[in-house]
Amino acid sequence: MVGFKETCGAARGARLLPICLSVGLACADEPAAVGACEVAADCPESQTCVFLGANERDGVCITATPTPGFPGPGLLAIDISYFELDVLFVVDDSPAIAPRLPQLAGAMTAFAEALGAARPALSLRFGVTTTDAGNPQCATAAERGALRMESCRARLDEFVDDEAGVDAREACTAACSLEALALEPTPERDGELAPRPWLEAGPGWDNLPDGVGLAEALRCAVPQGVTGCEFTSPLASIEQAVARSLDEGDPAYGFVRGAADLLIVVISAGNDCSVAPGHEAIFSDNEVFWGDLQLPELSPGICWRAGVACDGPGPVYEGCGPVDRGDDGMTTTPEQAVLTSAQTFAELLKSWEDERETYKFGAQVRVFSVAGVPPGYAEGQAIGYADADDPGFQTQHGIGPGCSDEMAAPPPVRLLAAGDEFALAGLPAASICEPDWSEAFTRAAVTMSENLGPACYWRCVHDADPDTHELDPICDVIATNWAEDWSTSIPQCVRVDGGWVSQGGSPRCFVVRADNELDPRCAEQGYNLELELRATEPDPWGTTYVADCWLSSNPIGDCPKL
Repeated sequence: MVGFKETCGAARGARLLPICLSVGLACADEPAAVGACEVAADCPESQTCVFLGANERDGVCITATPTPGFPGPGLLAIDISYFELDVLFVVDDSPAIAPRLPQLAGAMTAFAEALGAARPALSLRFGVTTTDAGNPQCATAAERGALRMESCRARLDEFVDDEAGVDAREACTAACSLEALALEPTPERDGELAPRPWLEAGPGWDNLPDGVGLAEALRCAVPQGVTGCEFTSPLASIEQAVARSLDEGDPAYGFVRGAADLLIVVISAGNDCSVAPGHEAIFSDNEVFWGDLQLPELSPGICWRAGVACDGPGPVYEGCGPVDRGDDGMTTTPEQAVLTSAQTFAELLKSWEDERETYKFGAQVRVFSVAGVPPGYAEGQAIGYADADDPGFQTQHGIGPGCSDEMAAPPPVRLLAAGDEFALAGLPAASICEPDWSEAFTRAAVTMSENLGPACYWRCVHDADPDTHELDPICDVIATNWAEDWSTSIPQCVRVDGGWVSQGGSPRCFVVRADNELDPRCAEQGYNLELELRATEPDPWGTTYVADCWLSSNPIGDCPKL
């Protein structure tokens, strides 16, 4: 079978989606003009419609030179990748989170175990930042989306706030036994082998210290202490963290992978105070949203008045939702709002998901929140909005609790609105007031794992030898390292005792799924083949995979059974 190196050359970039059709056809580095063809019937009889993007709508008619005696139009090479999931934790580090730090550490065990059980061949990354995105009212240095990957035992001073009367050190020491979290060096986009500020665990490898499991590493790394800013800004922290991942000069460069599904986990006991650039004065000079507050005793109640509007006169409200207000307190456009609009954040999440769809069919961005919603909160359930009976809580947050138990938290109106379209199915948010989050994190892990974008092969394929009509290898999968200029074919995985293993000592192999094993989403799009990579060691930096598969002459939607 013709390999990728012979047909397209070894030095292609990782995201070109090279297209090669048998002998006599050149590679296409750039997508065809939009609308050239959408189905095979749009092309002349001597040509076929080839799709160079992930959406299967924009194609180009080209002349295909069939392999002699073979009924299909030849070979089509398409990029494939591992099942990849990036998890970004945005964790409240204000004094308000202290009563729930033990629950956070405990939930990490359930989360890690559920991810491992749900999808055996999964490449995972975990990054952690705080809800402290910078606020004029906070003198402490803000993370502003910087990834933190350090054992909580190495920063126990961050678990004590004398002014607030909070000492949460036991929440760390009871859950974490690691004095330090010295991660193994790994390669990344910059080509250098170095420790990264994230946890990584792939099929057969990880960057964890010897003898340290993923669950313990998460228990040590995710809790962020209690000395952070009380003006919590999870939405701004999300934006800042992703921006850092794209910044070549930042230690977090490369954390968010272009083809990976992205799960954003927000844990917050406060309002969202994500101030828009240029409007910081609402926390220092502009008193429009202060109410009865005065310097220096300002509170996050400012954020409620600046970013939320409720129906009715109170003290019980029919409902509350996000609103965009300008410096004068009047409603305005998202562009002029003093807090970055929830609509703006929703559009940002949508753009990130669209980018992933370019590289992998079905890749998702999802948001899972643990915040001030009622215990057992379900999609479409009313939260209930009312002024607080406790004057101190009302002053602090501008509204009564969305939930209360051993602790109380305001309803997360802006956070839920921004992530509404991207909530996990059946699990829009969990209550920060619940005493145990293990079940919620287990459900989040299983739901996200089950819905990872499948590696569908974007055309109809054929599996019969044209001369013998017996089964022949459907695909040739080529591993290419464009940084080191090498290319090699990898074997197909075989079943042994119910599991998949490689052949011939290769550390990598690929699984072919068809018919009853095909992901339903591939079948719904009209495809008949799905490929899955497996590996027992890390890939050298610059490694990409391309599958050369025999094409069927059938149009998409009428693929043959394999």
